[in-house]
Amino acid sequence: MLKMRKIETLLGAVLVGLVLSALYVSSLIVEQQNLIRQTARYNVTWLASQSVVELQRFQERVASFSIPSSKVDADEVALRYQILLNRLSLLSSGDFEDFVNQSADRRATVEEFRHALTDIEPWVENLTPENAARIRARLAPFDQKMSSLAAAANRTSGDQVDGDQRELLSLHWFFSGIIVTLVLMSLGLVLLLHFRNRLLNHAHREMHALTDGLKEAKGELEQANEDISSKNDSLKTQNEMLVLRDIELRTQNQRFDAALNNMSQGLLLVDGEHRLIVCNERYRQMFELPATSTKPGASLTTVADERFAAMLAHQKAIASGPRSATFSFELAAGTVCSVSQQPMPDGGWVATYEDVTERRRSEERIAYMAHHDALTDLPNRAQFREHLERALDQHRGEASSFAVLYLDLDRFKTVNDTLGHELGDALLKAVSVRLKKAVRGSDIVSRFGGDEFAVLCRGRPDLDELRRIAGRIVERMGQPFRIGGRDIRIGTCVGIALAVKDGSDCDSLLRHADMAMYAAKNTGRGTYCFYEAPMEEQIDARRALEDALRRALQENQLEVYYQPIVNLKRMEIVSFEALLRWTHPVRGAISPAEFIPVAEETGLIVAIGEWVLRRACADAAQWPNGTRVSVNLSAVQLRNDDFAQIVFSALAATQLPAHQLELEITESVLLQDSDATLAVLHQLRGFGIRTCMDDFGTGFSSLSYLRSFPFDKIKIDRSFVKDMDVQEDCRAIVTSIAHLGQSLNMTTTAEGVETREQLEAVMAVGCTEVQGYYFGPPTPAADVAQVFSRLEKMRLAA
Repeated sequence: MLKMRKIETLLGAVLVGLVLSALYVSSLIVEQQNLIRQTARYNVTWLASQSVVELQRFQERVASFSIPSSKVDADEVALRYQILLNRLSLLSSGDFEDFVNQSADRRATVEEFRHALTDIEPWVENLTPENAARIRARLAPFDQKMSSLAAAANRTSGDQVDGDQRELLSLHWFFSGIIVTLVLMSLGLVLLLHFRNRLLNHAHREMHALTDGLKEAKGELEQANEDISSKNDSLKTQNEMLVLRDIELRTQNQRFDAALNNMSQGLLLVDGEHRLIVCNERYRQMFELPATSTKPGASLTTVADERFAAMLAHQKAIASGPRSATFSFELAAGTVCSVSQQPMPDGGWVATYEDVTERRRSEERIAYMAHHDALTDLPNRAQFREHLERALDQHRGEASSFAVLYLDLDRFKTVNDTLGHELGDALLKAVSVRLKKAVRGSDIVSRFGGDEFAVLCRGRPDLDELRRIAGRIVERMGQPFRIGGRDIRIGTCVGIALAVKDGSDCDSLLRHADMAMYAAKNTGRGTYCFYEAPMEEQIDARRALEDALRRALQENQLEVYYQPIVNLKRMEIVSFEALLRWTHPVRGAISPAEFIPVAEETGLIVAIGEWVLRRACADAAQWPNGTRVSVNLSAVQLRNDDFAQIVFSALAATQLPAHQLELEITESVLLQDSDATLAVLHQLRGFGIRTCMDDFGTGFSSLSYLRSFPFDKIKIDRSFVKDMDVQEDCRAIVTSIAHLGQSLNMTTTAEGVETREQLEAVMAVGCTEVQGYYFGPPTPAADVAQVFSRLEKMRLAA
């Protein structure tokens, strides 16, 4: 009765749960409806939009290729063409294919686009400025068509979302109907259980009456049973004792057998007559012995065949001694077995046998991995050093016996960053294969990590043979690698150090080979170089200069000098260029051409540049008539994410108006990362800061940068100005730049004007400003007032 009431209560709870679940599901469906309204039209719309974007990117890369000195090359155009082909394949499959087949115009657009991509394929493979123009002309009609296709996809996706919403609403009402039906069925089930409970109560009362009669009969039977049991008690006691003893013996035997046969090791117990006493199942499995031949009492001579004769003889020898022993034995199938044997007093023994094959293999594999590169399977740095040390020991004292070649890969980081680490790993594997083929069979090729490799050339190679090996490596690394359907071009430089001439230990040989490699890089890509003693002296001198430069920044040895820039029309100083000077306490004045490259390579240029910028702004704030100050920038400074904030902070700290600051950059700065650099320059220009392109005309892409960024000023390099009066080509170049500046509404400054003749020449061709020793050399900030006075006297005298 109580149980049935609990069931009814539980069913009532289930009913309430169903009602709550129905309400919750309904709310979820309403939420899903709202989510559908907010969901972006993704599939078809996204594919069409991405196709339009990739088409525009491809056309931009083709257009950029046509610019003579653009960074965009044929490989990048080919890469964009492959991406475009991938987008076309997506347009011809899945949901988008159904969308295209809904309209003849869409099918025609996609087919025309496919034919157009097929037509331009040979032009892409043989990309020239003429072919680039053909590509742009062939793809031009598709700008409007693909945009229309994207708009149609957008409308279609919207219609599909609306249809899905209506369908979800109908599912909502259908599911609600099902819930109501389940609730009604649950109510009916509760009523049926209530009726059944009443029937069970009636049957329960009848069972009580029958139980009372059975209890009386049970009492009579129990009395008779007690009489019989008293007679059998004595017999049962005796039998139980026997049974318990038997059970105990069988339990002990079972436990012993279980322990014996479930051991991970094989077990063998032999008596003094070399007869088998006990062996377990693992022993029979390891030595492939049948159970019939390994019964207790069997002689080991009959059990062990010729496969184990040597092992048995060794075990008998151990049994004859007083001490235990452990040894290994290899079976015919390659299985390695470790045997641990303990002699017995009667001349027998007990031995355990363990299969250690996998352990040995794992140990060998671990040892192999510890000395080999996991990616290329080449010897790693540790293994290479071991080979190198052995070679040094074998040839100790000899003048020349082997050589170490050191190399790394050019442009590998670019490949890794742009195409992904998976493709980069595949490239390293291909490089290792090609590198092993480029050297001799006796040579050892090793990967040190990243893109660094080393080669140990053994067998007493002479210089000519080393040149051939290094040249072969350079030549083969320069050939394109076919990786993942792409042709990837890298390169390498090789440094060579000879043993024992260039080093008598591992560290010195590797260090000198590394120095030689960097010397090869400095001479140009794709070459090799032998180590020479002055290389180390140059590195030591460079390191000393770097340390001295760090101290110079800390100890205020640096100073900013200023050279005037004069407006030719008014003959007034309009600006000063800030020039960094360093007076070393021992070496004296050190040329900027010597220490600026070191500062850029070590990153010190960031701290030095910030100091120069703040010093120049502070000095310029004291000058009369709003005179500007020009500060030169390095590419390293512009790559700093906080550079713009540093400039704004310097202006705020010195109260210098933004229009009085002029930042000078060379074309080489833009060549390294033009997009990022131009973005920073636009940010600064928007704040009111002026910009100037320095050394104009000495690079290859100056005109293209004048198109991409509106500079306020261009400086004509002094190499053209100094020879204007003796070389017509120099005069023509300066004239053209001056006219170009006038056309673009940019100031043109002629640098290096030192004589009256040069001044008249630049004035004649239309330059706006001049700078040079004619108006004064760079001077300390304290002497700037004298420069103003001197120029005023020159102007009055003229």
